[in-house]
Amino acid sequence: MFVENVVYRPDSERGVLDIMLPEGAGPFPAVLCIHGGAWSGGDKSMMHPFGEEFLKLGIASLFPNYRLTGTHPHPAQEQDIFAALEWAAANAERFRLDVTRFGITGASAGGHLTALVGLKATKKRDIGYTVRCMAPVCPPTDFFAFSRDNPSLRSVLEALVGGELEKNEAVIQDVSPIFHVHEKAPPCLVTHGAIDSVVPPAQATSFVDALKSVGVEAEVILVPGVDHAAFNPGTDPPEPLGGIKAFRAFYRKHLLS
Repeated sequence: MFVENVVYRPDSERGVLDIMLPEGAGPFPAVLCIHGGAWSGGDKSMMHPFGEEFLKLGIASLFPNYRLTGTHPHPAQEQDIFAALEWAAANAERFRLDVTRFGITGASAGGHLTALVGLKATKKRDIGYTVRCMAPVCPPTDFFAFSRDNPSLRSVLEALVGGELEKNEAVIQDVSPIFHVHEKAPPCLVTHGAIDSVVPPAQATSFVDALKSVGVEAEVILVPGVDHAAFNPGTDPPEPLGGIKAFRAFYRKHLLS
């Protein structure tokens, strides 16, 4: 079953999401799939191919839009992703979702939000759902290093943090997932193009190293010859970056076993 434009945040025009549900009685594990677009654009439909793969595994998926940086800097995007998770938990019975088996994935800006919300959600108590795993794709994770290594994105990052980078170091730290790593973080699979010219692959490897350093199960797949991408090139239907075998194995282990 596919349901479009369900309102999860009535006070925002961007507060809508799509849902893909497997056949059957459920309750189903569910993955929140977060689109990219430099925090300033993009649409929930960009992640629908991930949902098609989740359906084959018997996993539900939700695709939220979220407020964009043209009018809403951080933490608006983070707040909207949390609101989508809270909505899913509150409507779990209606849509046959298992609130003890939630996952998060997303690409680029969505990969960043995956890591940030996945880490912060597992620090919260009494939230009504459990994030069991996270799978960021080509995510920026350390915005101090990111802004230094890709100065061409300065205006994009200043729109995200709400002002000049030099005057917003506290916001840069808060928006950087690597500064929120903790020992109870969910298992993590990061996939990243090995020649990514937008988000350096070091953003993935340093993040995974930080998770491992506190005992969290984490892995990075660097895909040879691939630039900034959410999908493996040349696959039909679109195959999540890193390959379908690794994708299925990760979610089978953490949401289906």
